[in-house]
Amino acid sequence: MTSGWTDTGDTAWLTACALPYAGVCLAYFTSGFNTAAVDHEADGSTNNGIFQINSRRWCRNLTPNVPNLCRMYCSDLLNPNLKDTVICAMKITQEPQGLGYWEAWRHHCQGKDLTEWVDGCDF
Repeated sequence: MTSGWTDTGDTAWLTACALPYAGVCLAYFTSGFNTAAVDHEADGSTNNGIFQINSRRWCRNLTPNVPNLCRMYCSDLLNPNLKDTVICAMKITQEPQGLGYWEAWRHHCQGKDLTEWVDGCDF
């Protein structure tokens, strides 16, 4: 790699260049890289998949009348094929809160040099 990527705090964007860095750090701290992870919240919602995307707003569970902004079932986020999950995560990052939507991002990845997460990888 010729240059690294450090989050500057501007979490309202996520480009294809930043995705490997941000995505790997986020996946580690949200699910431990477990694509089938489901965490049940006190309000009845669930956090789903490798990025722990919440059903309250982003995907559809059995609860009617949720916004479902990613237009998919939460079970789709549990697939080891990450295409739908990445598309949904990128949609979330386009919101004003950006990567800050994830508490794990704010506590473990934001403001850090994330190059270590992909050290040895060729992109």
